[in-house]
Amino acid sequence: MKLPAIAGKLALCCVSLSANAQTASVLGGTEGLACEAILCLSSSLQPGECNPSLNHYFDIKKYSRGVLDWSATIDARRAFLGMCPSASAPGMSERINAISRGAGKCDPEYLNRTYAGTSYKYQKRRDYFTADNDYVYSSITTIKTVTQNKLPAYCVAYVNHDWTYDLSIKYVGTPLKGGYWVKASQYDAAQAKWEADHNGQWAKQWEYAWKHPVNGNASENNRYDSR
Repeated sequence: MKLPAIAGKLALCCVSLSANAQTASVLGGTEGLACEAILCLSSSLQPGECNPSLNHYFDIKKYSRGVLDWSATIDARRAFLGMCPSASAPGMSERINAISRGAGKCDPEYLNRTYAGTSYKYQKRRDYFTADNDYVYSSITTIKTVTQNKLPAYCVAYVNHDWTYDLSIKYVGTPLKGGYWVKASQYDAAQAKWEADHNGQWAKQWEYAWKHPVNGNASENNRYDSR
């Protein structure tokens, strides 16, 4: 495999990553895989030539008493990437650290799955035939949403970097009203559709809440963080 060709496909212009590509083209074994992994994990475009290095990288897992030890796994993956001869280049240590902490955990699919939750959508009106003019709730339904709308710090370091290509992601909508993560390139269209669905006279008849408007119960899988 020739990584300079892959570098062209990935449109990576970073000097350090270009050096990785040149180095990996003449390296074999673990050192070559490490350089390839750095390059491939810095882009959303991952051609088939990336498979050996990505498989090797994600197969690195450390367990403690039968349970995945994420901290030890990060250390082991960082050590693997550090085997690339270009790992000592300026700025590469920070980049390798960001990759080892964020790769596989900062894409829309992972975040949408990990922070999946539900909220309640309903209609509310006054019942003027009761003594206290109580509210009457109708059309109560649950809607799927993603409760975390801010990127973890390790994801910011991983996806929003000058040496990456098309890894940035954005949150569409709001957590209470069915929000979710998409690639930054898909954001404008997705946000426009969300706004069309939640604005206008028809949309104003709906209200939203984390708890059931009648019994006050919250969905068990909500992981909303208001911070």
